[in-house]
Amino acid sequence: MVDSRFQYHVGFGEAPKALSEMESFLRSVSCGAEVIFQGVVRNDNLDGNDQVQAIFYEGIEGMIEPEVKKIAYALHEQFHIQRFYFYHILGQVKVGESSIWIGISGGHRKEVFEALQVAMDQIKTTVPIFKKEMGIHHQQWK
Repeated sequence: MVDSRFQYHVGFGEAPKALSEMESFLRSVSCGAEVIFQGVVRNDNLDGNDQVQAIFYEGIEGMIEPEVKKIAYALHEQFHIQRFYFYHILGQVKVGESSIWIGISGGHRKEVFEALQVAMDQIKTTVPIFKKEMGIHHQQWK
């Protein structure tokens, strides 16, 4: 059963979000723990001795929110989290810049850390966002 206090936020686009927006959304007097995750583009190796310079993210916009919503509600049921925040950049993100933000708040740290791990695993496998790693000489979809 979904607690009436449960809230989620799903956003995606080209403009980075301010951490203060996520922190305000996650804050609640009924929550004793908050965890915020930022995924950062790293300079992995590509074919031909090339390195990632940026990643281009593309998504099926009409399917992103419903899929993230399912994940958020499942996390609420399993871990009793109270707030779930998701934002992903669509477009190009350079090495060293953040591409995804996940925020979770709930009663206790153990539950929110576990929920974050499950959330990231589910997001990477079910949310229709795809990435093309872009180097100086090579590009590859992953």
